[in-house]
Amino acid sequence: MPKNRRRVRLVVIACVLALTALAAVGAWFFFGHLTLRVATGPGSSTGQKFLAAFIRTLADEYPRVHLKVMPMADLEACAKALAAGEVDLAVVRSDMLTGIDGQTIAILRRDVVALIVPAHSPVEIVGHLAGKTIGLVQGPASDERILDQILEYYQVPPSKVQRVSLAPGEIGPALRQKRIAAVFTVGPTGPGPLTDVVAAVAKASKGAPEFIEIEAAETIARRSPVLEEADITPGAFGATPPRPAESVTTLAVTLRLVARSSMPNYVAGEVARLLFTTKARIVSTLPQVAQIEAPDTDKAAALAVHPGAAAYFDGEQTGLLERFESYIYLSAFIISLIGSGFAWLMSKWRDAGLRQDREQMQQRLLAIFEETPTAGPDKLAAFDQEVDEICALALKHITQETMEAEEFQVFAGMVTQVRQALDKRRALLR
Repeated sequence: MPKNRRRVRLVVIACVLALTALAAVGAWFFFGHLTLRVATGPGSSTGQKFLAAFIRTLADEYPRVHLKVMPMADLEACAKALAAGEVDLAVVRSDMLTGIDGQTIAILRRDVVALIVPAHSPVEIVGHLAGKTIGLVQGPASDERILDQILEYYQVPPSKVQRVSLAPGEIGPALRQKRIAAVFTVGPTGPGPLTDVVAAVAKASKGAPEFIEIEAAETIARRSPVLEEADITPGAFGATPPRPAESVTTLAVTLRLVARSSMPNYVAGEVARLLFTTKARIVSTLPQVAQIEAPDTDKAAALAVHPGAAAYFDGEQTGLLERFESYIYLSAFIISLIGSGFAWLMSKWRDAGLRQDREQMQQRLLAIFEETPTAGPDKLAAFDQEVDEICALALKHITQETMEAEEFQVFAGMVTQVRQALDKRRALLR
């Protein structure tokens, strides 16, 4: 019996621990604070400015969600930090996501590919760049890979195009000194670094710069899904005179907020919801936020969207009350399962204990029967008292229906035989 009691205590402890774990999960979910590490570019980058505004809004209206910004040297460093599991979220460009286990939460903006030549340049199409020198505005190494893809499509061997890395302030002098024939850069339309490059080319050539059109942008994008076809609208880089004067077909990359695929769905969905819920407020302080958009949630899309974010965009995200009900049902099921198992085990252990008691009583009656022929008067009196106690215990079992009637009849027959043996021994002694 002590062994059975220890088993019962272990089951009770297991039940208590299971219920405690469920309570802890519920407490964390409803009352805990969620802290996520986010990798962004340098402090002056648009990505970090946007996240700084986003974090301020969250701190004011959603104190349970906290984003910890981790500035990186550049976007490539952000991608590496995400791949290494050092951060939960990262601002990454689409062409840097190849081979990285990351899924999109939102598209922050589109950066267009710009091939710019000075006014009156003889270079009018991509094929004219063969044998020329291109000035690459300082940026990530992936910019040069995009240039190689364009040149290869137009059958211009990349080795026949010289490249010179230039800081924005070096573009004007390089053009005036005829050291470069064109400028290649990637960036957002509107106010920013790309507009400054266009202005520098215009100033150096004393005329409206021209944009080399990439007519095969759609085909190139199909070959490389991390790129997209895009149009540079007239006047995107200045209205007087309009730069460009006409719409220009080109390529683009997307700047994305990306999460690790291991991030729970409800966390990713909550980040997406908060991002788009607070977007209207952030626009007033950071106009670039207007470019934020939902990614393509089609499962066949080249760049995967996090299932939690996709559920939010598709209107399938479960609300707090629905999730709470799910946890209640799950908890009730688990508790019911534990309770049923506990009751079954208790029943089995109780039956085993009763069976052991009956076997011990029968064995004791048999031992008394065997010892009676040699017992003295004192021993016989002790045997009588012990038989009375065994009979009382048997009557208790039959009253509580823990002993079958047939088994009780067998037991009563054994008691009769023992009492007859006791009486016979007393007679002999007299």
